[in-house]
Formats: sequence, C-alpha cells, structure tokens
Amino acid sequence: MVVSPWTIVAVVLYMAIVIAIGLWSARRVKSMRDYLVAGDGLGRWVVSFGIVGAIVSGAGILGNAGSGYGTGYALYVMTMGLSFLGLTLAYFLLAKPMTVLAKKHPVYTLPDVLALRYDNSRSVRILSGLAVVLGCLIYLVVQFVAMAYVGTTIFGWSQGLSLFVGGAIVVIYCIGGGILAAMWTNFFQLLVLSVFVVAMAVYMVSEVGGLSELNQRLASIDPELVAPWHASGAFVWQNVLVYAFFVGLLAYAGVPHISTKFLTIKNLEVIRWIPLISCFLYLFAVAATWVGMAYRVQAEQGSVPAVDEADAVLPTLLLEAFSPFLVGIMVAAVLAAVMSTTDSFMVLSGAALVRDITKNGMGVGLTDRQEMFWSRAASLVMMVIAGFIALNPPEFVLSLMAVAWGALAAMLGPVLYLGVRWKRATSQGAVAALVVGIAIGGVLAMLNQTVFADAPVFSPWNIAAIGVAASYLALIVVSLLTKPQRSRMFEHFTAEPPVRPEPVGSAGRT
Repeated sequence: MVVSPWTIVAVVLYMAIVIAIGLWSARRVKSMRDYLVAGDGLGRWVVSFGIVGAIVSGAGILGNAGSGYGTGYALYVMTMGLSFLGLTLAYFLLAKPMTVLAKKHPVYTLPDVLALRYDNSRSVRILSGLAVVLGCLIYLVVQFVAMAYVGTTIFGWSQGLSLFVGGAIVVIYCIGGGILAAMWTNFFQLLVLSVFVVAMAVYMVSEVGGLSELNQRLASIDPELVAPWHASGAFVWQNVLVYAFFVGLLAYAGVPHISTKFLTIKNLEVIRWIPLISCFLYLFAVAATWVGMAYRVQAEQGSVPAVDEADAVLPTLLLEAFSPFLVGIMVAAVLAAVMSTTDSFMVLSGAALVRDITKNGMGVGLTDRQEMFWSRAASLVMMVIAGFIALNPPEFVLSLMAVAWGALAAMLGPVLYLGVRWKRATSQGAVAALVVGIAIGGVLAMLNQTVFADAPVFSPWNIAAIGVAASYLALIVVSLLTKPQRSRMFEHFTAEPPVRPEPVGSAGRT
C-alpha cells in the first residue's frame, strides 16, 4: 500500500504536538504527587476533557464504528445505554469526597483512597492494587489492538510494526509527563476527535438519506440490527441489559482511569459544571456508531468495499472518502485517542505495582525519586506485555473493551462507591468484595474469553454484571456481620473527633 506524503505529513505534525505536550509536562513533574495527581490540581475544562478523553479512547471510536457495522444498536445499548447516567452519578457520589481527600492526605491512587477509607488495611491495598494491574493489562491490550488496526489498515504495516511504532510514541510523551501529560493530551485529542466523529457521522448518515432511512435499510438487511438486543448469541437481553445496569450505572467509575482523575480536581468550585460538560463531550464522541451503521448499508449496496473485520470500517472509510492530508489528520486523531488512554493505564498500572503493592503493601522502602523511577519502569514492562498479547486480536475491539471495563467495575466499583458513602462498610467487607470481584469479574471473565470461550460460565448472563452484583452483596453482608469501624476519611465530612494521625502509606492491619 502506497501512503500519500500528505498523510504522513499530517500524522507527523499531529504527533509532534502530542510529544511536545508530553515533554512540557515532564519538565513540570518533580514528585510522585505531580506524576500521579498533577500537583495542586487542574481546572474544569482540562478535567472534563481529560476524563472523557480517557473514556472515549481510540479503541472506543474504532470499536463503536465496528459494532455499528457488525451488531447494529445492541453493543451500543450494552456499553453506552446507561453510561451517561452512570458518569453523572459517579460525579455526584465521588468527585467531592475524593477532591477533599486529595487536599488533606497523600492519596495519589485508587488503592491509596481505599486504604485510607478501610482503616489502612494492607489486604485492601494489595488486593485493590492487583485488581488495578489486572484490569489495566486487559485495557492496554484493547488499546494496542486498536493501534494495530490503524497501522495495518492505513499504512499497510505488519501487526508487530504497528504496535512498536505506536508504543514508542507513547513512551516518549507519557513516561516522563505522567498524569499531567495524559490530561493535556486528552484535552487536545478530544477537541479534534469530537469534531471528526460528529462530522463523519453527519456525512455518513446523510449519504444514506438520513437517520430514519438508515434504520429502515438496516432493518431490511437484518431486523436485529435495529433491535436493542438480539434473540440469541452474545447480545441477548440478559447480557445487554444487566451489563448496562450493573456496570454502566452502578459501578461506572470503578475503572481507575475515571475515579483517580477526581484526585486531580483543583478545588470544589471546579466540580460544578464538570458533569454537564462531560456528558456533552461524551455524546459527541460516541457518534461513531452511526458511522459504522451507515457504512454497513453502503457496503450491502456495493457503493463502498466490504471489510473482512468490522473494526476496520473507520480506517477503510477514511481511505475511500477523504483527501490524503485530511486522512492524516483523522488518523492522527484516532491514534492520539488510543495513546491518550494507553498512557493513563500505563501510569496507573506502574503506580499500582510499585506504590500500592511493593512500597505500601509489602513495606519496601523507597524514596519519592526511587518510587517515580520504578513506577515508570513498571509502566514500560506492562506496555511490552500488553503489546505481545495484542498480536492476536479479538473479533470486536469494543467487546473486549466491555470485558476490560466490566472487570475493573466489578473488582473496584462496589468498594469505592459504598465505601465513600456508607460508613458501616468495614475492611473485612472490602476484602470479601475485592476477592469476589477479582474472582468473578476479573479472572472468570477472562477465562470466559479464552478457556471457556465455546461455553462461557453463567452464559447468557453477563459475567461482569454478576461480578458487580456479587461484590456489592459480599461487601454489605460481611460488613454487617463484622464490628463497625471508624474511618479517617469521614473526619473531613463530619464533626467527629480525629483519630490517630498515622500516614496513609504506613503498614496497617491485614
């Protein structure tokens, strides 16, 4: 495949801006606080764009277009049906307390927050750290798969070369700049991506005669393409609706690339408009579903080439319909979206391995500088592992992303949501919830994708939703059966007298 020089020029210019942001951010990172929570915090626009940019990744854009082409509305209803409410609920439940905690305590990660909430339990810290590592690894694989689709489809590269080039660029701008680089690159890429996706959706839907005509033609191809769920297969109602309710609504911010960004909010005043801004941005960015649906209609009519893999719809469409320079800008936007989410998970996974498990969980002494060095090194190792796994991609990117999101929601959502708002939750209940969430939502979910792929456990019910429900139940039951505990977290929200002022990172009870 011969790529136009104008396409290469546009991609290079775009990536140069992203790398410049990373280098600028790296110069501002002097400590772990800077590296993980952006120092004194960020304003409403950067936080809003940063959170939505991490949610609507390149994998999400490619995956939404692919799911629209391959499944119609079903996968969209499953992953996005209640997510707007779920994101809003997360803001109202979590943003204020986590912002306050970030100013009062050295909490830089989600396990830091959970350890502070649950009596500095070492078990809670280590288990939540393991959950972050497992979930981030799955999500990194998803992002690398999306990265490879762009490289192989647009540039004609091999899978391995696509992963290497994309990974190298992420390392250049992310390893040094940490969460600050992630937030500012998210801001930049989402500006471009939102315009790109909305323009593409409007263009493609108008090409088939409007939204009503699109739905009629989809129904003539296959009635299930316009149904919220399918009669059989992976998208039956038990899978679609329970995922939308338990994962999309009740545990949406269990994923650490959302919840930990609440720790970067500058002050409580910033929170006021963030939910509204985020939901508007989210709506724009997920419009790629209609791009895939319209492409399916055109492919059935023979006006555009059919694709062998549904997730190749967007790259193929770019090559067919747009000028080389515009293709380069759009490709760079998708790649930057992939990378902006990739860097968040690299930072989070490295911090979980070094700060949460090794330093604060196992008690290994590390200075702030040593912790930052080894966190960066661990992030690089996680990226390499994910890249090797991504050499054999799944059928639908968005399906694997739903598994990754569901795994994190099941493992971490209940202990965070109930922990922050329910004083009766105990460390024993949190341990039980983490074990159940990791076992069902994490380990069993991955086994269902691999070992049990032909006969998934609990099929057709969604395994991530079962993990969320079981984790909530374990936390409530065990907490009610154990002795109530005081938590230092609530000192800042009640008139209770303070308890012992031990540092959050010190060794605690198991």
